[in-house]
Amino acid sequence: MGQKNTKNTKRDNSAFGNIGSWKMPFAVGLALGISITYFGLPYIPSMQKMADIADNAVKSAKNEKLPELKFTFYNDLKTAEIEISDSQIETDKITKRSYYLQAGSFQSVEDAENQRIELLLLNLDSKIEAVTSSSGERWHRVLVGPFANKAKVSSSRAKLSQNQIDSFLLERPM
Repeated sequence: MGQKNTKNTKRDNSAFGNIGSWKMPFAVGLALGISITYFGLPYIPSMQKMADIADNAVKSAKNEKLPELKFTFYNDLKTAEIEISDSQIETDKITKRSYYLQAGSFQSVEDAENQRIELLLLNLDSKIEAVTSSSGERWHRVLVGPFANKAKVSSSRAKLSQNQIDSFLLERPM
């Protein structure tokens, strides 16, 4: 005789039977919303009362004479002058900046030169700058630029990114 296969039978131990996991919270939320609306309705002022309040506010505002506002800053801005000292003008000239994108830093000159050639093939002006770190190691930076403004930097940075070349911005005084 056949035996019952008890291993593969699925038992439903949930308290709500076959109700799905989203159905019970939905039903409870719906019932709660309906009951709040039904019992809370008498406490909400009617639309007519709200319209009367708005009409009273408009009538009281018409009865009060408010001073007329006059704006003079339009004319003041046209004739305004700002005095700038010569020292401020000189510091503005000093703070002009040029921008570079560092596209790599290598310990060997050959690797840096290979990166520079790859950038030249992408039609990007590049140069190699040798620097010595604080530990005495010599590194060769591959720089793209110089750029006069950040708008030109962003287009070159996008081209580098499209070719999977990481870069970061260097800002230097001119």
